[in-house]
Amino acid sequence: MIVKLNMGKEDVVNIISRKFSDFSTKIEHQGKPFYIITDLHGSEPVTIKTTIYLEGVHIETLKITTSVKEKSELSKLIDSQHGRAIKKVKEEEPANKTRIAYFREIKRLIKKGELSRAMDATGKALTEFPEDLLLISYHGYLTSTVDKDYDKGLEICKKAIKRLTDSETPDTDFPYSLFYLNLGRTYVMSNSKKDAIEAFRKGLSFDPKNRELASGLQVLGMRKRPIFPTLSRSNPLNKYPGIILTKLKIR
Repeated sequence: MIVKLNMGKEDVVNIISRKFSDFSTKIEHQGKPFYIITDLHGSEPVTIKTTIYLEGVHIETLKITTSVKEKSELSKLIDSQHGRAIKKVKEEEPANKTRIAYFREIKRLIKKGELSRAMDATGKALTEFPEDLLLISYHGYLTSTVDKDYDKGLEICKKAIKRLTDSETPDTDFPYSLFYLNLGRTYVMSNSKKDAIEAFRKGLSFDPKNRELASGLQVLGMRKRPIFPTLSRSNPLNKYPGIILTKLKIR
């Protein structure tokens, strides 16, 4: 592989070489720079992994696992997947890719505690997507944490949820839980523990496996009691019945 990367566990990648092999490609699509890199992982079976970056931010990964050992056949599979990724970038609307890149960057910065930079990234994203309700929700949370304007932050988060719930065509695949995560965190910033707990629990009703929501409740001392207290929380007898009961809104 000719391309050299500086990357850790974060989504952002710094590409420090301008040379590209057949399986490392830079594409300019509608004014946006995409980097597509395909490489191999493991052995017997081998995983062919193609990663797509937009403006240095990881936005998508394609993977296939194969037991093929013959080099010529393996090369064909690599070439096919890399070509499929290039076609995917060229045929899909870049606006959606840009939104994904913004969300990944905002979440990464929040996770690292770089909230001022997350606020800047959210502001930049909103200039391109001013009606995006999830971006507006993040803006509300960051308004409370960075600007310390708790009332305004809560108002923004609540308005985003209201506009979402008033939508005539709700999307069942939409990440509703993130709206309540942002609302709950904003309530935490304003020392409204009861409201924060309610928001986190509402978020868990949409996504029972969301670790950030569960962590929010745990920090507030409100993590749900295991079904079988004598067993660990990770025990299947606690884990799966708990998920089912939460979905049924019994817990």
